Amino acid sequence: MKIVKVGNGRETEVPESWEEGEDMVEHALGAFYDVRGQNSARLSVCARIAYGMFGEHFMAADPTQALLYLLQRICERKGAGLVP
Repeated sequence: MKIVKVGNGRETEVPESWEEGEDMVEHALGAFYDVRGQNSARLSVCARIAYGMFGEHFMAADPTQALLYLLQRICERKGAGLVP
């Protein structure tokens, strides 16, 4: 993981490998986020993975857009080995 400054100078942690991204997703889907604010936290994970794995230009103010970037990259790679 690495620390980067985003938006208004806020620091956040982003993954540097697919394994780190996968760990972030697993934690976001786990019991830790079964509290108030879970959707915001999960969207933050999507945005930070898009930033870390695809570059700064994919960090979006709207985390939904970051999720769209991720899905776009998967589609461009014809599913990246995922079963259709």
